[in-house]
Amino acid sequence: DTALRPGLFGPIALGTVVIVGLGSLYKWYQFRGGGSAVAESVGGRRVEPGTIQPRERQLLNVVEEMAIASGVPVPAVYLLDDEAAINAFAAGLTSHDAVVAVTRGTLEKLTRDELQGVVAHEFSHILNGDMRLNVRLSSIIFGILLIGLIGRAILHGILRTRVRLGGNRKGLGPILGLAAAGLVVMLIGYVGYFFGRLIQSAVSRQREYLADASAVQF
Repeated sequence: DTALRPGLFGPIALGTVVIVGLGSLYKWYQFRGGGSAVAESVGGRRVEPGTIQPRERQLLNVVEEMAIASGVPVPAVYLLDDEAAINAFAAGLTSHDAVVAVTRGTLEKLTRDELQGVVAHEFSHILNGDMRLNVRLSSIIFGILLIGLIGRAILHGILRTRVRLGGNRKGLGPILGLAAAGLVVMLIGYVGYFFGRLIQSAVSRQREYLADASAVQF
């Protein structure tokens, strides 16, 4: 019967918007520290400007060159010492709090020209505002995921209640109703999360193409 009551649509929609909004704000708040906070959270070590390590010095020089070429302020540079794979990323909400991070594998396995190409690609993300876009998408997707997590928490709570009740059938109807509601909420959240991730992947793919094109220009 509740599914046929039009008056429930407004409160349910409002509750969903509130949950997604609060979850998105929480995730956005986590990124408030800028690129440095993100790089340090994954084990990055800042490369100091006065370093005497040849490869680190070369990395700083390449970053400075790309900053001049792109017209972007020189960002802080981080090194992921424990990562042997070739990878790099840019993080931050604006060009003023952005950082460029590369793995140890990138530094040791690439030539200077190859390193320049990788760094130029990351500068493209900074210049085109891709980092801020990604943070926005990630925040919204987390808010949607939160709906699924709430539904799962409801199901787990009901399961524990059912175990405590044992074979007692008293109050079984409301419990089954709550279980059904929790299952629906969980499915809605996870399905929304799945499609949200698909959209984010499609957007990211296009931004990667743009970053490659801009890197060639730099």
